[in-house]
Amino acid sequence: MKILRASTITIVALAGNLGAQKTTPAVDVVAQLYRDFAWEAVVETPDWHGHDLLDQPRAVLSRYFDDALVRLWLADRACGIRTHEICRIDFLPIWDSQDPSGTFVNIAATADRMVVRVELRHPAYTEPRYLNYRLVETSAGWRVHDISREGGDGWSLVRLLSGKP
Repeated sequence: MKILRASTITIVALAGNLGAQKTTPAVDVVAQLYRDFAWEAVVETPDWHGHDLLDQPRAVLSRYFDDALVRLWLADRACGIRTHEICRIDFLPIWDSQDPSGTFVNIAATADRMVVRVELRHPAYTEPRYLNYRLVETSAGWRVHDISREGGDGWSLVRLLSGKP
C-alpha cells in the first residue's frame, strides 16, 4: 500500500507539474522520458532488472537522446559487458541516484530554449537536486545531448561517459 501511495503521489505530482506549465518541444521530450521511466522511481517489485533506462536498446535510447550521447552510452554498456565491471557510470542519470524510489520531479523550461531544468526532491535529500538537460534539434526532432547536475558536486553525463575530467 505504501508503494502504491508513493507511486500515485509521484505520478500525480509529475502530471500536475507538466499540466500547469506551457510546454516547449524540449520540455516535451524530457517530460516523455520521465513519463516512460517513472516506474524506476515507484515500482519496487517485481524486479524488472534489465529493463531500466541504462539497459534499453539503441532504438529506445534514440527516442530521447542524440546520436552522440547514444554512442557514448552504448560504449559504456559494451565496456561493462566486456570487463564484467562498472565502467563510467554506476547510477541512473535521470534520477541522479542509484535508487530513485520516492523521487518527486518538477520539469521546467528555462530562458534558453535548448535547456530544460529538472528538480528532483527525495526524502533522503536535505535540498532538492537540479539537473539541466541540454537538447539539440535533430532531423528526428528534439533530443537530449547532455544531462548535467548543478552545484559543487555537479557532473555532466557526456563528460562521465567520455572519460573527460
